[in-house]
Amino acid sequence: MQLDFLKPALSILMTLMSFGPIDGAGRDSEKTVQPLPQAREHVSAGQIVQGRELCVPGFVVSVPSGHYAGISAPLNSLDKARRSAIHDVARQILGTIRSEYDHLYLDTVSGDARNPKRRISDKLSQTAAGVVLGVEQNIVKSSWSRDSTGGYVYFILVRYPDDLVAEMRRLSKGSKVLAKVLEQKAGELVLKVTEVNGVEAVISFAEITIRKKNRFAQKISYYVVHVPEGSEKRVTMSINPVRVCSGFSNVMVPVPGMEKSFYDYLLGARVDCQVVLKGHDEIGRAVEAKASF
Repeated sequence: MQLDFLKPALSILMTLMSFGPIDGAGRDSEKTVQPLPQAREHVSAGQIVQGRELCVPGFVVSVPSGHYAGISAPLNSLDKARRSAIHDVARQILGTIRSEYDHLYLDTVSGDARNPKRRISDKLSQTAAGVVLGVEQNIVKSSWSRDSTGGYVYFILVRYPDDLVAEMRRLSKGSKVLAKVLEQKAGELVLKVTEVNGVEAVISFAEITIRKKNRFAQKISYYVVHVPEGSEKRVTMSINPVRVCSGFSNVMVPVPGMEKSFYDYLLGARVDCQVVLKGHDEIGRAVEAKASF
């Protein structure tokens, strides 16, 4: 009977406990901590280009016997890169035959650090003291790639066996022709033409210079009448083509105006004649030989 007054209080307490914990009392411990999103690293297009790897073909890494591999400088077009690779092979062959050549390679960078401009110039002199033929025609494999700067790099494999290298070595010597007067006939000369380097030459025309010096001209001009001290006559003519290689051949050249006249004997004329034989060798280079009498 004495505990009857506690029943209302217990009823209120049980009602409150049925609603769960009071706000803020235990909810913090039930919360799930979400991870913060990670910041993404920004990669620019230029950084992606710099990560590009140059693809080198296997025929450059291991060059077969009797072949040459050419690698170009990094250039801004495929056409220029291909030409640079061909020049690279030509330089290697020129080195093999021990010939001289002029090669110019310029790599310049201009501008500022943020916007650099690169310019490459790769040139092989066309007046190299050596002959390399058929490089472009003998390309058996080719490929290209781009380097870290975006430049085109060209690779070629050229078949150039030892017998072809020996032929280029022979042609690189050039034709050497000598001329000698064998006989002087009425109005013509017989010349002996000799080639000594083993490269065929074709002689097809001649330049003739006839000089007359009148030894008595001063005295005759002083005492009698003025006469010229001399004269010079130049004639260029074609002749029947003559081929010569590692040997000799006779060439007949008409020489008009060589005979002395009575007037020449009166003036004490001395006649000098020079003949220059001209032509070309096997690959079109000019050759010439001089003979005087």
